[in-house]
Amino acid sequence: MAILVWALIATCATAYYFLEQTRYQSQLAETQNLLSELAENYATSMEKQDKLLRDYNALFGEYYMLYPENCSIFMGEYCHLLSSLSGNYTHILETFPKLNETYTYLSSYAQALCTQETVTRTEFETLLSEFYKLLSDLSATELENALIKVSVINVNLCIDYGNGTITWYNVSAYPGMTLFDLTKNLTNVEYSYYLRMEPGHVLVNSINGVFPDGEKYWFWYYWDETRNEWIFGQVGCDAWSLKDNGTYRWIYKTWG
Repeated sequence: MAILVWALIATCATAYYFLEQTRYQSQLAETQNLLSELAENYATSMEKQDKLLRDYNALFGEYYMLYPENCSIFMGEYCHLLSSLSGNYTHILETFPKLNETYTYLSSYAQALCTQETVTRTEFETLLSEFYKLLSDLSATELENALIKVSVINVNLCIDYGNGTITWYNVSAYPGMTLFDLTKNLTNVEYSYYLRMEPGHVLVNSINGVFPDGEKYWFWYYWDETRNEWIFGQVGCDAWSLKDNGTYRWIYKTWG
């Protein structure tokens, strides 16, 4: 039966290569768009950081030029700088609680000092130091998020045991991973490897302890958004590269 299944898969090779060419072209265009978006986001992030750093350095230089005993004269400018930081990194602050907690603490501390008639050098230097650290963390986090869009894809995997039991996995993966890689990462798989057979060399024998029983076997499908239907996998699962937002299904069933 295994050889029969593979023979049926192999007959779809021509269609597979056509689909692969189309899919690779689509993925290439998608990757190029992501890289363009990354370059744009990087430039925007650097522009924001540079603007805030210039304002910070101006305040820093003014402080050390005057170096007064009472630094309360700088608090208005400092609070304006802190407000500008929040406005430029609103999304990151909303997304990352720890960074938002740091900002909230720093803002509260600055506001408390604004009510004092005297702000010591130590207190003001602490404000300057904490602002610089927070700006660095926010900028780095924003750039990391931009990189994740290029280096990580999202996929959906369905394991249908054919008896009404269905398990869904909605996970992140890396470009270049195959359906076989994904299935191995998420389930307990036993498989056979056929060196001379292609495209793909792997035939999945069992998933999570469910083996062929002489009538039922494991088959895989992918969801075609254009046709709005499940399409039978044309090749071995190790030859099918994952697509961003792709949806895949393993089903334990009889052939046909």
